Amino acid sequence: MRMAAPKSATADTGRTYGGESAAARQERQRRQFLDAGLTLFGTVGYRATTVRMLCKEAGLIDRYFYKNFQDTEDLLAAIHGASMDHIEAQVLAAIAATTTRTPDAIVAAGLDAFFAAVEDARMTRVCWLEVLGVSPRIQTLYTQRIQRFARLLLDVAQQLQPRWPLDDEEADITTIALVGAISQSAMHWLLTDYHAARATLVSANARLLRGLVGALGEESADRR
Repeated sequence: MRMAAPKSATADTGRTYGGESAAARQERQRRQFLDAGLTLFGTVGYRATTVRMLCKEAGLIDRYFYKNFQDTEDLLAAIHGASMDHIEAQVLAAIAATTTRTPDAIVAAGLDAFFAAVEDARMTRVCWLEVLGVSPRIQTLYTQRIQRFARLLLDVAQQLQPRWPLDDEEADITTIALVGAISQSAMHWLLTDYHAARATLVSANARLLRGLVGALGEESADRR
């Protein structure tokens, strides 16, 4: 007589199945869709990607997609957040690991880590191109990330120039402008198929940051 399979052998019971807990199983499925989304959004584009394509790329059925995400926009938001978290973590780790604590060394280390991360064309396309014009929600997420990078840049700049002469409002605008310049460099690099050497991107953007720190130093000295 054929016996019914125990509940633990069913993928949706919430119990261990094949040695994998329900939480671990859902996290794996979520990661598979995140990877699939990064690949498809970063190649064929967000607007051209369907749930069916994502499921095929992930090797999962659509039921598991909707168990993890409301729709493709929800997946885009998750991928954008994870990608930006990765880039930020790489930059912070590089700065922390810099043994020569001079302004030049710190700036070069942070920029090199940033441009090393954006050498992943899929990630760069998703973070700076595919998110544009999608929806007010995605635009808000994009803007918040730009502001977050600006605060990170401000923290680094203030460490390099302790006698900080700018008020909060002007400091915000200044760092937003610098983030825009660095971001535009990344997009241009992507669109030119990474033609320039990474060292060139680092050198060009480091000159901007060193120029800011130097100008602020002179302004601070004039106010004494």
